[in-house]
This record gives sequence, C-alpha cells and structure tokens, in this order.
Amino acid sequence: MEGSYSLLCYTRIPTTRDEANNEDIALSMHLALRSSISGAWTALNENYGIFFAAAVPRDGVPADARTACTAAAQLSTEPAAQGDMSSQPLSDALAYRAVMPGVDIEFKSLRDPYLFRLADGRFAIVATRTARGGASDGSERSSFLLAVSRDLLSYTRLGQVHLDTTAGVHEPSVTFDTATQQYVIRWQNDDGQTCVAFTDDIVRSAEQRTVLPTAITTDDTAIDNDVTTAFASADASTGVPTRDATIPGLGRIVPGNVITVSDAEASALIERFGRIYNTGVSLPAMTIPSTLVDGEARDLIGSLARTTAKLQYSDGSTAMRAVDWNADQLAALANDASAGQLKSGERRTIRGYIRQTVHPVPFAVERADPSVFAWNYNGEQLFLFIATDDTDGNCIDPNGGATHMPLRVASRIADLADANGGRDREIDLLKCGDLNSEGRAMTGCFWAPELHVIGGRLSVLFMPCFDGEPTNPDGTANNRAGKPDMWTGSCHIMQLKQTADGRDLDPRNPANWDTPAPILTSSGGPLNPVQRISLDMTVIQDSGRWYYAWQQVGSVWIASFDPAQPTRLTSEPRQIIVPEFAWDNMIAEGPNAVVHDGRIWLIYSGSLVGIDYTTGVVSAPAGRRADLTDPSTWTKLDYPLQKSGIYNDEWQLGTGHGMWSHDEDGNLIYVFHNAEYVNGRYGGRDAQVRRVHWSAEGMPILDMQTNEELNPAYAEVTMDITVR
Repeated sequence: MEGSYSLLCYTRIPTTRDEANNEDIALSMHLALRSSISGAWTALNENYGIFFAAAVPRDGVPADARTACTAAAQLSTEPAAQGDMSSQPLSDALAYRAVMPGVDIEFKSLRDPYLFRLADGRFAIVATRTARGGASDGSERSSFLLAVSRDLLSYTRLGQVHLDTTAGVHEPSVTFDTATQQYVIRWQNDDGQTCVAFTDDIVRSAEQRTVLPTAITTDDTAIDNDVTTAFASADASTGVPTRDATIPGLGRIVPGNVITVSDAEASALIERFGRIYNTGVSLPAMTIPSTLVDGEARDLIGSLARTTAKLQYSDGSTAMRAVDWNADQLAALANDASAGQLKSGERRTIRGYIRQTVHPVPFAVERADPSVFAWNYNGEQLFLFIATDDTDGNCIDPNGGATHMPLRVASRIADLADANGGRDREIDLLKCGDLNSEGRAMTGCFWAPELHVIGGRLSVLFMPCFDGEPTNPDGTANNRAGKPDMWTGSCHIMQLKQTADGRDLDPRNPANWDTPAPILTSSGGPLNPVQRISLDMTVIQDSGRWYYAWQQVGSVWIASFDPAQPTRLTSEPRQIIVPEFAWDNMIAEGPNAVVHDGRIWLIYSGSLVGIDYTTGVVSAPAGRRADLTDPSTWTKLDYPLQKSGIYNDEWQLGTGHGMWSHDEDGNLIYVFHNAEYVNGRYGGRDAQVRRVHWSAEGMPILDMQTNEELNPAYAEVTMDITVR
C-alpha cells in the first residue's frame, strides 16, 4: 500500500482507576500507529479505548423499548448471564418505551481484538466478548463479536458470529482469501487446537445469525499475509510480541494484530485521536489613509484595537483570538494621524499579545455541576456562576443541614473564581426549608442548577429534594425518613421577576425570584413514573421549537415545552441516550447543548459520580426541523469526548457534567467539574473552566492544553500598518 502506516490494535493490562485504566477501560480495543522514521509505536486517544463492546438487551426487552440503544441497534436480545441478572426481573421502564441500564441491558467488555479488511475495503474487527470486567459471559463457547467501520472513527456492531461448536472460541482472527473469495476464520478452542471456518460473506453471516460449520486444522496457508500480519509468533518487523508485554509508549498491553493503513487513513486517525496543537499565527495587513485628521482619524485608529489574530493548528483548523495591543503605540499613532502628520508610504508597527486567559485550577472548590452564563442585565454584561454545593462529597445534605443554592455574579468570568473572591461574594438563592409552589419544604440537594433565558425571563432549572417518608414506595423501611432523600427529587424551575415595563430585577436578591415550581407532564403527572427522581434538566432550542432534556431512569430523556408555560411539557417524554458501554456504564446524565456549524452537540456525563466520570456526546442536525424526540435523529460517539487524563502536567480525574458557555470575547468555553482526589481520598467535585477548540473535521476538543491552544512562541504579535 503506497505510503502505508502500521496500525496496532490491542487491549491493556488493567491497572487502577487512578490511571483511568481499570477493567472497564483497559478491556476495549486500543489503537497505536508506528512511526516510519523511528519505528516507535504512538498510542492514539492517549492510550484510552476507542472501540468498546456494546451492552446487550436481555430477552423479553421489546423492540420499541430499545430505540435509544443505538450502539446495540443490530444486536439480538440474549438471556442474562452476568451475576444475578438471570433471575432479576425486567424493569417497569419497558412500559414507557425505555430501558433501565444494568437491568434491561447487560454491559460487556472484550479481549483479543483483531482488525482486518472486508472485501469491499472497509475495516472490520472481531474479538472475544466478555462480561463487564473480563469474566466469561458464555458467548465464547461458540461465537465471537463482529463490527465494521469505514474509517475506524465510528463502528456498526453486527453482533455475534456463531460457529458450530461448543468447545470454545478464543483469539479469533479473520482474513479474506482472494483466491477463493472467502473469509477464513481461525481460533483456538479450549484444548488449544486451531480451528477454522469459511464463509462467503461474514457480514451476512452475522446479520442472519448463520451457524458456520467448523473444523480443526493445522493448515496455516489459508492466511493471506499481504492483508494482515497475524502474531502466530513474535515478528521483528512489527516489534510487537505475541503475549502481554510492556511496549514503550503503550505500557503493558495484550497485542492483537497489525494491519497497514494508507496515509489518508492514518491522517484521519491522527486528527481524531492525536493531539492538536498551535503551529502558527497570522494577522491581516492594515492600511490607513493619510488624509484622515481629528476625530475621524482617532475613530479609525481606535478600531484597529479590535483587530484579532488567526491561530493555525496542526490539523488545519483555525481559531480567532483577541489581542491586547500596546496602548501607548496606538495612542501615538492616533495622535499623529489626528494632527495630519502621517505620510503616504509610511509604515508603522503595533505590538501586542494574544489574549489567553488561563483560569485558576480549581476554578471553584467543591462546586459541582457548574454553570457559567453570559447574561445581559438591562444593558449591562454580567456573568453568573451557579452550581451544586458538594462540600466534602456530600451533595444531598452538606454543611450539617445547611443546604443552599450558591450564586456568583460578576462583570468578568475571572472574578467568579475562588482565587479572585468569587466564593466570598456568593449569594444563597435558596436555603434548606424554603417552600416550593406546592408548599413543600425543600430540605436538600438543590442539584445541577442551570441558568437559561426562557420566555424572555432569566430562569434556573434545578432539582431540590425533600425529607423522606417512613417507607419507600415498595413498602420497605426508608433509611432517609425525616432526612433529605434524593429519590424524592424532581426537576423544578424558578424565574427572575421583572418590572411592569419588562426590565429584569436584580438576580442577586433572592426575593426577586418566583417560588420554585415542579415541571410536570402535559397531564400534570411526574416526569419519572418509574422511580420518581428526575434531575439535570437543560434547554434545547431548534427550528423555533423548545425542548427540555433531563436525566431519569439512568438515561437522558427529552420532551417539548412552551416557553410561555415552562412548568408543563407539551409532548410525551422519550428516552434518547442510554449508557451502552463500559465507559459510560449505568448512567447518562447532565445533558447540555450547543449549536455549531449546522449540528446540535449534546454532551452528557457517563459512569457514576466519582473518579470514573466521563463526558460523552450525541449530535443531531440543527435548523432542519428534525424531530429531536426521535432517538434515531441523534448520532452517538462510541468513546468519551472527555475523560480522566493529564491536563497541564497534572492528573484530572472524573471529568464531567459540563455546560457550554461563552467568554467575554465570544469564545466557546466548557465549564465542568472533576473529582477532588488527593492521596486516594475523594473529597467532592471542583469546578473548572476551559476554552473549546473545533477541529478541522468539526469535532469539539475539550482537553486542549494551554500550550497546545497557544504556543508561547507565537504569543507576541505585530500589526503592520501602511499609510496610503
């Protein structure tokens, strides 16, 4: 293959959650490219998994309840096999065309990944499917998983390829024999014997669940080594051993195999899974007329102060940034121009520095589910920060029962930070014991408050909880009786009052807000008829329609509403995001949307709160009147958009529950929390603020390092001005 690269697939040996490499992450397909110059292997996606096995729906889960299981769309249902799930009843969510993660679907992992090409040139992957964490799930007795991909950036999971054996299917490999026009499938059985099967169309075999005849063989000639390099033995040309070993740059891995990919395919993988960094800067050439004088000249020179710089990046993407220009040089130029002292052909240079605000880390200690909101307060630009109080990791009843909703207001985002006095200026919008519109005392939680303008009014969406009843709905004793009980919580809205002429009152005065009211279905019922609790509500606008998206039943739901009556839905709630992978296992929550280049990007948080938290994303067409309540409208990324990793030379674990916003210069920012984790002790969640970069292919980058965003060598710039 002209200009080809070597691509290795592998799993990692699990280490610890502290290194984002527990079994859930290690037991997925990783990818690494080999340098044609040094021969060294470079891990893609920071040595994190790229392809994960999808959760499998249990027998009895109807098709209309699986519509949000997009990764498992082509998988058949199977009997539960893991732990006690085989005897666990299916959930009540099925009655509402939904599934409950970990109950109606069973999470999986994989080992022994193997890459090959189909006859039509597409990529395919086979692997041994396992229970989550790597234990046997029984499927390896007679089958292996199959997925296909055009580019290794996204995958279609076709389910299991079934073989006529019960003697075990381990280390499956597949090649296409060009002489016979057949796919040759090889594996090891439980006794270590090499077995073989053949099929004209492996994709159809998986789709039709055909059982393929098998045989024991010692013939290795069926493998076309021009297509795939299999590791039957250590190969000096690849530098990868057959068994688990430590590889520089990859750590301790279990290698799969190596295939060749083209320059274009390698470039696409590097763009998506490599690091993107600043490679240059450019500024427009400026000209000013020599004939300008007085105020007209000063106005023109003043406009030069708004000249922005274009930053170039390694993938071909760009970003515009404001520049802090030398005020003295601009003033001298303005004086000369005003006095008519500029001569045609004269050149002037103004120096400046590209503006790059680096916010403190952490931005706000023990403030989780953070929201920063840029808001026009009767003509005054303000920034508001609101979050869940997560003091010492207790977000239900923190501070000895002094639960509250903290709000910060400033004219600059920087002044919202703890380091700049933001915490000292916090206002309690709500406190423990305040009543909602039903007259119920809100005693805990105040979870995930988000700021939005709804129906022209500044609004806060949040979840309060109430004291628990003596017994749970199933009749069992409630250990939260008489204390704040998270399971009593539901989505509420409170809105800022306005004067008769439509001017906003001061949001810093709690008395200026309406009494919080629960958000109900169109018939006046609770949002969540299965478990009561609903939380993490956000707003999506598209094509003149308004939607709420929120979390319940461990997944993200959506419904339309009228902004003039924001306490009632106008459509039935639909489940649109289900956690289907080991990395977002058990829960999908904290949705938040932004529109960019014709697509709605809806981020969500996966995995349980703590150091394993991750950020996933789904996207949908914007401005085309798409039905956002239809799960098929949304496209899900197979791997997390953001995960635990090194940021500016320090580990940040448990990143998630973020919100898109904008800074003073209009740059898109991402506000999120990470786990406060010191010497193995979890102490809650801290808020962080970063800028967002858009790659050349249009993907949001949430973890760009400070020196990747702006190379210090390019920070100082000059604006060249010619007088004409």
